[in-house]
Amino acid sequence: MFCRDNFILTARLKAQPGKEGELKEVLETGVRECVGQEGLLIYNLHQDKDDPAVFLFYGHFSSEASYRMHMDSEPIRKVYDAVAGVTEAGVEIKFWTMLEKTGE
Repeated sequence: MFCRDNFILTARLKAQPGKEGELKEVLETGVRECVGQEGLLIYNLHQDKDDPAVFLFYGHFSSEASYRMHMDSEPIRKVYDAVAGVTEAGVEIKFWTMLEKTGE
């Protein structure tokens, strides 16, 4: 399957002032706990170099169904519960269609 058929998303979160370290720890743990989920192809967590309070997930799922299973998983439910009190405005999720690709 060419990756343009994948279900691709970004999710952006911003920590409340002084909560950057706490949010980072929660998100890093959540990523580690998602390793091996069915249909989860790529799941990367990034931190903004200019504003370390901002975090970005980049994820590829084999299908929308695998994304839905991921969102209903225990690790993600724990992350959502934990970030509720340390983020400024919740999670901003956007969905994407891949047009071109290079590399593996």
